[in-house]
Amino acid sequence: MATKVIFVAGLNTAEQAESLTQHLLNIIGVHQANVDSQNSSIQVTFTTLANLNNIETVSYTHLTLPTNREV
Repeated sequence: MATKVIFVAGLNTAEQAESLTQHLLNIIGVHQANVDSQNSSIQVTFTTLANLNNIETVSYTHLTLPTNREV
């Protein structure tokens, strides 16, 4: 297992942190995810380095997609 820290922009609220944590924990191979909105960082423990690219992609995508869509 590996543990890495990912720094992201756009992580501003505790709600975003909780949502991202739950989203990351649903990825196969992720064993632990700690999202810190104050430091804009994600500490994640996962099975293989191959998953790091997926974890980073999911993190960045999750933070850039709008949460509320106006119709």
